[in-house]
Amino acid sequence: MPSRSLFIRESMDWALRVMTVGPLVFLLAAFVPPSCLAAQIPENIHSEYLMGARRVLLATDTSRIRLSGTDWFGHYRSPYVQVYVNGRGPFTFLFDTGSNVTTISTKVAKAASVATISHVPGHHAIARANEIRVGHVSMRDYYAVIEDGDDLDGILGFNSFGQNYLTFDVANKTLLVSRRPIALPRGFWVPYTLKKHLPLIDLFADRRRLPTLIDTGDDAYAWEGTSADLKGLLFDHSPIPAATVFNGETGATKTLITSIDGSLVLGRVESERPAVAINEALPVPDIGISVIDQFVMEFDRIHHRVAFQPRFSGSQFVVPGELTCGFYISFRQPTRRVREVLPGLAPARAGMRAAEVIVSVNGHRAASVNYKYWDRLLRARRPVTVVWDHDGRVVSKTFPVVELR
Repeated sequence: MPSRSLFIRESMDWALRVMTVGPLVFLLAAFVPPSCLAAQIPENIHSEYLMGARRVLLATDTSRIRLSGTDWFGHYRSPYVQVYVNGRGPFTFLFDTGSNVTTISTKVAKAASVATISHVPGHHAIARANEIRVGHVSMRDYYAVIEDGDDLDGILGFNSFGQNYLTFDVANKTLLVSRRPIALPRGFWVPYTLKKHLPLIDLFADRRRLPTLIDTGDDAYAWEGTSADLKGLLFDHSPIPAATVFNGETGATKTLITSIDGSLVLGRVESERPAVAINEALPVPDIGISVIDQFVMEFDRIHHRVAFQPRFSGSQFVVPGELTCGFYISFRQPTRRVREVLPGLAPARAGMRAAEVIVSVNGHRAASVNYKYWDRLLRARRPVTVVWDHDGRVVSKTFPVVELR
């Protein structure tokens, strides 16, 4: 789960990225009230950056793009692609269906000589790239927002690749961009609606309709919503603490997690007793990579529908909870520190506290442990031995990996 999320409000529209690192979700908000800015932004520019590229050229009817790379801290499960901007690169961008605009970092804009065409005070700068190329797909006269996080070169929003069909096979690290639909013989189509230019499908939680964002940029939780979204559903138990969420507008928010005593239906398939994270900072419910990677998924952006072809047999998919051994690591500095300790679990009982220095993990020097290693360690569900500095005293403990749900 990557360590970031972007929630931009640009004049009349917002762009949303929901990603997470560890199970920590960052909603990095740069918010300017629409009423203050909409009149100041030329409408033609506003329309252009919501559209993205004016022209999209495919070398063949179907272009196969390898999903590869990570953010700067090693988060790897969402679809990352290698991108060339104005012939310079490669740069690593996240392809995020939870963002309605494409963003480019200041570093990339400078390296690729991308021209800024609008910069209203208090507003994100808007730039135009002559070309953004991904694989053998060339996107020309591409309008994007200049946005700096601290972990990515840029984000390809849902407006990328024009009206071409997009087929995600995240499990096999492949994206197909095609002029015509790709046959998915075991797939089924689900209509989507665009809300603020983002794709929402109808899920049904115990027969209750729940418009939900398909978010390839969210590798934190499989399914999440606010308590208002989930009101009236029967939980298996009272929600328990999970990771802290940081939101640029509201500050730190505790995330909770539980499971539903019932089912979650997606088209022809369903999940029994799905886990759900409760995140009061979310603008809309979403499903993330832990659900998406159970399917081959194809967007038909002409007819506003999305196909899901199960990678599993039968009619049951899984909505997993959060794997943790009770604490989270900060990967943002060479010295690895405890970012957060969950109450009631083994590390908290052992006296571990936030900001304490981690010495080693399973015998590996802590400085050599990156997010990818840590995430795969948790997914193996085997006990983790951690050595850390507690008030000047070295402590070694072995903690079980548990699934919060």
